[in-house]
Amino acid sequence: MRYFNSPGSFHNSLKTAPMRFWEVLYPVFMYYAVTVAALYVLHFLLPGETDVPVFRQLLTSLASLPVLYSFYRQDKPFRAAMQPKRTVLVSLLAFVSGVFFALALNNLLGMLRIADYSASYEQVSETFYSGRVALELLALGVVIPVTEEFLFRGIVYERAKNWLGPKRAALVSAVLFGVVHMNLVQFVYAFIFGILLAYFMERSGSFAAAAAAHMAANISSVLRAETNILPVFNQNSIVTTAVLFLAAAAGIFGTEQLCKKFKK
Repeated sequence: MRYFNSPGSFHNSLKTAPMRFWEVLYPVFMYYAVTVAALYVLHFLLPGETDVPVFRQLLTSLASLPVLYSFYRQDKPFRAAMQPKRTVLVSLLAFVSGVFFALALNNLLGMLRIADYSASYEQVSETFYSGRVALELLALGVVIPVTEEFLFRGIVYERAKNWLGPKRAALVSAVLFGVVHMNLVQFVYAFIFGILLAYFMERSGSFAAAAAAHMAANISSVLRAETNILPVFNQNSIVTTAVLFLAAAAGIFGTEQLCKKFKK
């Protein structure tokens, strides 16, 4: 897939490194500015019985979407876009890959017992997994992944790639994606998974595949925390984890082959 420079402001080759660095970080700061402002307003508007963390995060994500989408549309490079039908097929395969990879990565981190060194992770888990499954699936499984993919892959990754190239851009977007989760367990998880999401973004040429994989990961996490669906996949065993990683690898390989086929 061939990429072209767009006439947008951040494509100016004469810009200095600090200017380009700021252009990568600026949307992240804007996202947090909108989030803080929305939280301030919600503090006065939401009645006590509905003022739950996952509901607040759903509303703040919805509030930030128009701002992020405007950045995404402004920055979107001219590219040979896939046909909608092909994008759907790639995204479906990325979704399946994301489920297996997320389950495997969760098992691996569980075996490594990283949570023992991050007290804040347990607090976050208790806060967001509170038994409101439908709300969690909507917020954590759909709206928040789409919002975060607009920011970290659609904007941050693309801007960093224009400056640093795809490999270093993947690292930059993954590091920022991990940092914003603000605890050790989720930093490690988000950093590793962020590399995969950047890969899907790069190979498909659309943030849709990355968003699909992100949604798959979050949905599997909600179902894992709140239900007993497919309990065999929740075993922190070497064999189960290896099988899940192999299944994820097969899905990623299939996604790669499908993208190559569609580019011909």
